[in-house]
Parts: sequence; structure tokens; C-alpha cells
Amino acid sequence: MTPSSGRTAVAVVVAGALLVAAVGSFAGVAAQPTPTPAAAGGSTVSDGPGTAGTLAVGGSDGDGAVDQFGQVRGEPDLEAYLPQPTIPTGGKTTIEVDLLNTGEMEMGSDIDPRVTTARSLRLEAEAEDEDDPIEVTTGEVAVGDVPPGTPRPVPIEIAVPDDAADGEYEIDVTVRYRYTRTIVPNGSTNYESSRTEELDVTVVVDDGARFAIVDADTDAQVGGTGEVDATLRNVGDETARDAIVTGSASGSGVTVGANGPPDVFVGDWAPGENRTVTFDSTVAPDFAGGTYVLRSNVEYRDGDGAEVTSPSSRVGVTPTPEQRFAVDGVGGSLAVGHSGNVTGTVANDGPLAVDDAVLVAESTSPGVTFAESRYALPDLEPGESTDFSLDADVTPEADPGPRQVRFTVEHESGDRTATDESTARIEVGPGQSFAVDGVDSTLEVGYSGSINGTLENDGPRTVDEAVLVAEPQSTRVTLGESRYALPDLAPGESTDFSFDADVSGQADPGPRQVRFTVEYMGDDATLTEESTARIEVAPRRPEFAIEADDPVVPAGETRRITFEITNQRPETLSSINAGLYADDPISAVEDEAFVDELEPGESTEIRFEVSAAGSAGARTYPVELDFRYDDERGNDRISDVTQYPVDVSEPVDDGGGPPIGTVVLGVLVLVVLVGGAVWYRGRQ
Repeated sequence: MTPSSGRTAVAVVVAGALLVAAVGSFAGVAAQPTPTPAAAGGSTVSDGPGTAGTLAVGGSDGDGAVDQFGQVRGEPDLEAYLPQPTIPTGGKTTIEVDLLNTGEMEMGSDIDPRVTTARSLRLEAEAEDEDDPIEVTTGEVAVGDVPPGTPRPVPIEIAVPDDAADGEYEIDVTVRYRYTRTIVPNGSTNYESSRTEELDVTVVVDDGARFAIVDADTDAQVGGTGEVDATLRNVGDETARDAIVTGSASGSGVTVGANGPPDVFVGDWAPGENRTVTFDSTVAPDFAGGTYVLRSNVEYRDGDGAEVTSPSSRVGVTPTPEQRFAVDGVGGSLAVGHSGNVTGTVANDGPLAVDDAVLVAESTSPGVTFAESRYALPDLEPGESTDFSLDADVTPEADPGPRQVRFTVEHESGDRTATDESTARIEVGPGQSFAVDGVDSTLEVGYSGSINGTLENDGPRTVDEAVLVAEPQSTRVTLGESRYALPDLAPGESTDFSFDADVSGQADPGPRQVRFTVEYMGDDATLTEESTARIEVAPRRPEFAIEADDPVVPAGETRRITFEITNQRPETLSSINAGLYADDPISAVEDEAFVDELEPGESTEIRFEVSAAGSAGARTYPVELDFRYDDERGNDRISDVTQYPVDVSEPVDDGGGPPIGTVVLGVLVLVVLVGGAVWYRGRQ
């Protein structure tokens, strides 16, 4: 053995050992999809029949973790058929095998070609029974990618000897392809699969009347109804008598004929002639195949008068795509508690022109309602658009914020009404708002006062004929008039207000709460906006401060006492009648005084004549004063009684004579004695 061959042998042994180790490491891996990085350097997995999945480890960025949310999963769904299945004897005939991929989705809604396309497809055909007289002479055909939708014709050549018997013969069609089964949204990991499928088609060896579909078209839209026209040709060499053409469709969501497969009588049909038949058809809104298979059979009488049914002819038919509309630029002028409108644009995205269409709006929120939810659209050609506006109401109880509106365009498609739905988001603005600020009061226990403040319109609308309602939350505080008419206020404008109020004499001083409610007119109802504020009730204090300068009366004498009174109320008081009251040994000789008016804080002097009995001891005695007056609102009020001290001094000495009291008493005694003597003498 040469060194070179030795090295080669060692390499082979090492490679074999590595292969065995790899097989042992991956033993038990089933033939099922395996997540693989989609980027270059990733891995590939095959799940073809009878094969185990193999994993080739590539780049380091594939971590094998797959987020299931949002995946797209599907696979191709292939069907093979022959548009013209009839072949003659005595030579080779090329026919086309049509491959139709309708696709099948496991995750996701619409047919996604990324997971339903059969890639790098190869096709091979052969007679199912090796004893059949027919032979497929074409080998394996490289077809390429077969996406869902349009049929892919694949030509194959079939040889039929002259002595082959008329009849149907089965052809096995084997297809091999790859596809991506699952796509993860982030694009880092895909599932690759390979598959081998066995399909079959039937060829008819017949030298009599034979039929092929040479053309087919439909005006039916997805989601609507219409007609499908099929043109068939007698490709045989015999006239078909009293021919009847029947039609049917294969594919989910497609119906040909209103009540079962339709029959169309075409009469005698000579070789080489075409006949066009029309069938009613309905395509469901969820039809996603792109193309469906139209099958047709011809029943006729042959030259011997025998009833014959021809083999089925098939062709792919593509309905018109579903009518689409776009609702864009949706906005509104909606606010809580008010009416507004929802506006936008509807565009006809085609593929057909529409007339008599209607836009239907439906709010998903109970707080937003449409007075008229149906909007008649004008005729729209593909690509044309029109603006719309719908009146809407928002309840006062609704919250501001985004709302969703569902829009549905109803339009005629054949003899049925088709729809196209979409949704849009609109904003509901806040309702009318007001601010009550700077609230204070002049309230005192037992007195009248006022509650004052400022109200501002915070918008968003101008209000007129609004009313501010005040409601104290204490039964001891009452308002003379609780409703205050506000002027017209634009957003940002404010106005001052004032409410007259009375406080019970039994009330306690301290804070009180007042509820303020603004009543204003909405579009068709009276709306309200509430707030609260705190006010203070001050302790009770006398209306007048009283001060006297040296109020002293000597015993047995009369003196004029001057009092200075000051208005302590925050309002002007008028028609003030002052009264002074005294008890023995003090008496009021002149007990009333009058003041026309006093402004807040203003002072004036009043005077009273006060006497002290001669027997009065030298000490301090109380006198009482009260006031009757009118407040600024014209209320006649009486103040509380105020006591003020008056001093009685010793009698005044006039120079040594007897006190005047003694003299007066002596005179009185003398008068009594004289009177008694006169009375006595008169009785004698």
C-alpha cells in the first residue's frame, strides 16, 4: 500500500466513524418538520415519505426557540387533471396534465404563497397497469415552482397502438417537490419540508365522438353570483346526436347550477364544431383557491343509437376577485354629551364598477350612536372615491377617548348582496367643562351674607343661556335664590357670581361645602357639569362695637353718657334705632338714639340721659343696649343685647348745706304734715 492510499484509507475510516456517530446522535429523530434558521448558513429538514428528518447545524444565531404567536403554517394541495383526456389510436399524442395548487392553510387566513407554493417540482407519469396498451414515453419533467391559483400545464407524450381497445386507462402521476411549511414572524426560523405525492388521471382511447373544453370564462365574483361560459369542441370523428352538456365544479366554496348539476341541450354535434354552454355559478366569500376546476360531461347517442356518456373534460376557471373598498381618512367632531359627525372617504378598489352601493356604519360602543347609519354611495368606477358624513350622538355618560366604528359596504353581486367590512378608530373628545374658582363668603353665625366666586368656561364650546345652581350641603345655611343666570361665555371666558345666604343662629362656625352645578343646553337636551367648593362660616360677633368715655353718674344725679358705636358688619346698616335699658338704682331718663346709616367700619356717637338714685351705692352697675336696623337687603333686624358698665360715684358735696336729697325729703314731710292737719280740722 502506498502512503497516499494509506492516507486515503484512514480518511475513509475516520469519515465512517464520524458518520456512525452522527447517526447515533440523531437516532430517533422522526420525519417531521424541524425549526431551522432561515438565514444563510441555516439548516434544512425533509419530511418526505419514508425519510427521516436530517438536521444540518449552521449559524450560531438559531437558538431553536420558536414563538408560536403569529406563525404562518400551510402546505401545497395539488390536483392533476386533463383538459382534453381523449386520445386516438395509432400513434403518439401529446396531452397536457394540468397541475392545480389550491393550497391549504393551518395557521393564517388567506392563502399565503410562502407556505403553499410547491417549489422545484418534478413530474413523472406512467400507465397504472403495465398490461394496458398505452405507454407514457415522456420521462421525468422538471416543472419548477407551482404557486397556488393558476393551473400549470405539463405536456406528456402517450403512445397508443392501432389495435388498442377504446376505453378509459389510468395514468399514475408522481410529483416531488419542496415547500416551506411554517414561517415564524421574526424571520429567524423556518420549517422546510419535502414531499412525494401520487396523483392519477384518466385518458380515454376513443375514435368516436370526443369532447374537449377549449375555453372557459366567468363573470362571477368571489362572494357573489354570475355565469360561467364553457366552449366545448367535438374533437372526435363521429357526430353526437341529441347531445346534453352537464357541468360541475370541484373546490370548496364554488357551486355550478342553482339546484344541482345543470344540463344544457345542444342537439346534434358534428366533428370539429364548437358549442358554448352557460351555467349559473356561485362563489362563496371565503373562496381562497384562486382557480377552481370546471368538469363537463356530454351525454349523446352514437351512430348505433346507443346512449353514451363521454369522459369528463376539465378546465381551470378563475372567478373575478372579490370586490374591495377602502375606508380612509376617518375622523369626527364628537364630544361627550353632544352631537357631531363622522366623516371619511370610501374608495372603490375594484375590480368592477359598482352602483347602488350603501355604506353602513356601526359603533361598537353603546355611548356612540348614529341617527342614520346607512349612507347611499354614488356610482363608483374602480379607483374612484367619494366622501361621506354621518351624524352621530354621544351620551353624557360616555367617557372621552377612542372608539371603534365598523364600516360595511353593501353592493349587488349578481343576484345577491355582497359585503366588504373594515374598521376605523375615531376620537370622542371631552364634554363641556367649567371651573369654579376663588369661592369665598361673608357668612357669620346668625347673620346674612354672600357666597362669591368666579366661573370659567373651559370649553370646548361656547355656551349661552347657562345657569349656575348653588346648593349648600348644610341645612343651617340657606340661599335666598339658588339659580344664577350666566352670560354667554366663549371658551376661556369667565364671569363673577354672588349668592345671598343666611346662616342660622343655631349653626356652628366652621367650614361648609357648597355644590355648584352648571346647567347648559346641549344639542337636544339640558346637560350639567358639577363641582364643589368649601366656604367658611365665621363665629357670631355683635353688629356694633360700643365704647363710652368715662361713663360715671354720681349718686342722686343725672348725667349724659356718650357712646361711640362702630359698624362691624361687612355691609352698610341703616335706620339704626338704639335703646338703653337700666335697672334700679339706675334709670334711663333719655333711652333712645337714632343713626341714619353706618357703612362697614364707620363709627358715630350716640347719647343717653342716665340717673342714679341717691341711695345708690358707689359701684359699677350694668346698663343694656340693643339696636334695631335695616341691612342692605332691606331686612328689619334686631341685634343681640349688649351690656355695658356704668359707674355710680359718691354724691357731690355743694359747700356744707344739707344734701339736696335731704332738703327734698324735708319738704315732702312738711307737705304731708300740713295736709294731715288740714284734713283733721275739716273733720271737726
